[in-house]
Amino acid sequence: MTITTGPDTDLVQAALEQVWESMLYAVAEPVPSTAGALANGLEATITVSGAWNGELRLFCDAGAASQMAATMLGAPADEEMPELDVHDAVGEILNVVGGSVKGALEGESRLGLPQVRPATSLPDPADCVAVSWRGAPVYVQIVSLPA
Repeated sequence: MTITTGPDTDLVQAALEQVWESMLYAVAEPVPSTAGALANGLEATITVSGAWNGELRLFCDAGAASQMAATMLGAPADEEMPELDVHDAVGEILNVVGGSVKGALEGESRLGLPQVRPATSLPDPADCVAVSWRGAPVYVQIVSLPA
């Protein structure tokens, strides 16, 4: 599928579902209504430049990020993961999502490198694509940028 405008939530949702299955060996479930706010959150950002210019921003709490890293690295779920491994795992998840989005855009596009840092602010969940990782919310926000 090739699209001529920026990515929509359906495209990002499909990319997240694919990542959950192929990298995390899980089904991307909806965020449960009992999920609390993100605590000690991480934010990963990746830019897409070309016919559409924007960013994809992934937000999750540090505990969920550590569990995702453990799954990707084949470690026990309760093992304390080094911060570098956690950041690499979250960045790689967003990198694969971003690559799927980039591949669906019309024309030539470039994908930047993912940047991961502590989240200083959180988006409105209503403005994001949301999936659950073991009951914890993971949000991806689509942000259009000027050319």
